[in-house]
Amino acid sequence: MSQEKTRKEKKIIGSVVKAIEVIEFLANADTGAGATEISKGLNYGVSATYHLLNTLKECSIIEQDKRTKKFKLGLKLWQLGMLAYEHNPISLTLRPYLRKLKEITGETANLTIMDNYQIVYIAQEESDKLVKMFTKTGATAPLHCTGAGKIFLAYKDEDIRNAILDKIELTKYTDNTFVDKESLIKELEEIRKNGYGFDNEEKEIGVSCIGAPIFDINNEVIACITISGPTSRFTEEQKRIWIKDILKVSKEATDSLQTIS
Repeated sequence: MSQEKTRKEKKIIGSVVKAIEVIEFLANADTGAGATEISKGLNYGVSATYHLLNTLKECSIIEQDKRTKKFKLGLKLWQLGMLAYEHNPISLTLRPYLRKLKEITGETANLTIMDNYQIVYIAQEESDKLVKMFTKTGATAPLHCTGAGKIFLAYKDEDIRNAILDKIELTKYTDNTFVDKESLIKELEEIRKNGYGFDNEEKEIGVSCIGAPIFDINNEVIACITISGPTSRFTEEQKRIWIKDILKVSKEATDSLQTIS
């Protein structure tokens, strides 16, 4: 069944879907994008793209640079995002534990959820160190090559996990990236057994990560809490210390969520 037919059966408004796709396109364009670039990137007609852009501009969702004529996300969208963040019970409840992990380890602490076969960063406490790793809130990353992503996969039922692995592409980012399904599954089994996971320069050379799951009242992994930083600071001795810290904080975060629930 085609995507267009599915949308019609669900009574989904195609123009709204396209408007959101334009917003997502601009969100990934660091310096903005012109109408022609957006049209080609999304395979939309130029005329339809202009109509979408003008509508979003009129609603202050996007802005246009008068000199370059390029479009970028507007402040109104940022305001809406902040309101969404304030209404998000997970990020609000777990923020203190994120801050605690950052203070204990000195590294950037991240909170992620899984959405649409990828991880999404919903909160972060940035390290105070001069050399640090950080990711924009709202950014996404693959499941198979991130500490949090592998944790989400590790705690899925086997059938669900395998179905996800059949749908996602095991893209190679570095020599350490798991691109073989069987090797990845062995790694996931280790993560589930140990209760924590690593990203050993699997997404980006020079960057390492350690994470642990946070469970809801149904004992499902609802979020992951991680630390990330330069690999040079992730020595074997230091990792042993940080694993204990992360497991302690993730348990505290789990207990807080389950108490609220």
